[in-house]
Amino acid sequence: MPRVSVGDRFPDLAFETYSGEKLTAGEAVRRKKHTVFWVMRFIGCRFCQYDIDMLAWQYARFTAKDAQVFVVLQSSRESITGLKGEFQVPFGVVCDTAHAFYTALDIRAAAAKEDRMPATPEGLARMQAKQEAVAARHYQRKTGEGEAQQLPALFIVDAEGRVEYAHYAVHSIDIPSMDELLQLLDGFDAR
Repeated sequence: MPRVSVGDRFPDLAFETYSGEKLTAGEAVRRKKHTVFWVMRFIGCRFCQYDIDMLAWQYARFTAKDAQVFVVLQSSRESITGLKGEFQVPFGVVCDTAHAFYTALDIRAAAAKEDRMPATPEGLARMQAKQEAVAARHYQRKTGEGEAQQLPALFIVDAEGRVEYAHYAVHSIDIPSMDELLQLLDGFDAR
């Protein structure tokens, strides 16, 4: 399937969340003015754990904008629980072990670990800062699930199911920051 772009209809994928809720993307997006689908790697990725924690910490800023977030992981419920204990976050976590989101949205993996790394001085500095923040939190790394070289992607979808924003990362940390993401939501509301 081709990659989605701004203005396209978001695929009406069926999914199950970590909490056991069964939804389609169409049902989910009708709940709020904006829905963010943040497609990551898997729970054993320490960078993903960091992003999930930062999102949980700042989630009230999203709900204040009539927005909701679904984090998509290539992890099973059992894998998440095995690593994190009984996992409780204020947003939906999609357990996509079949890689349905990745396939339907054409979210590609890098060919090798080196291809996942940023190449610009700014990207390298951002990677270094994130590595230090992740190391300070002592996240557990777990391998053996998901695609190790998976690149992230992020989509914002309106309540009618239209894509307002689509970003396919070219390296591991090529994703908007929390502040940038919230600014995007502000921009949609200003229209």
